[in-house]
Amino acid sequence: MNSSKTDADTSVDTYMDYLFDVLGLDIREEWRADVKRYFMLSAGMAKVLEAHPLEMTEALAPVFRP
Repeated sequence: MNSSKTDADTSVDTYMDYLFDVLGLDIREEWRADVKRYFMLSAGMAKVLEAHPLEMTEALAPVFRP
């Protein structure tokens, strides 16, 4: 078993539990895996946006304009 992946998964679960608790949200256990994937996707997108803010903003702007 890859212990670093296990540690990372545990950290993500802990952070998700904390964040959703603070927000007063509950996750159904059968949806937890999907919610975790979306959570990780949004975290990855945040890293890309942080690394390339101008390029991403310009590329995404047409999507959000009427």
